[in-house]
Amino acid sequence: MENSDIWERAIIEHNSEEYLEAHELFEDLWLELDERNEKDTVQTLAQADALAVHIQTGNVKAAQRLMRQLPELFQTFPDIYRNTNLKEMKIWIGEMISAIPPFGEFNLKTKEKPPKLVHSR
Repeated sequence: MENSDIWERAIIEHNSEEYLEAHELFEDLWLELDERNEKDTVQTLAQADALAVHIQTGNVKAAQRLMRQLPELFQTFPDIYRNTNLKEMKIWIGEMISAIPPFGEFNLKTKEKPPKLVHSR
């Protein structure tokens, strides 16, 4: 499958709230990429979808593990990538970083789902 096909399939799965499948597809794409910024963007999306799975299942410890790397990746997360608007996803990830500490006890109070990924105009 071509990289553009993997990307489109990952978007479809994400928007269908099939976050585990989207995570796997984003990881597949990540393995195919060479350029660091692209890899970081796709890895951030893969981790965001993994986080969505952990939020759905209430897996607090797994969500916290993601918070140890996601904030660093998030620093270079773009507003647009592959003609896809990531602004709403960027806001959601930022909110999750604020809500979920990387260590310590806390109650996972959010059941908020990540936003849909839509093509830019």
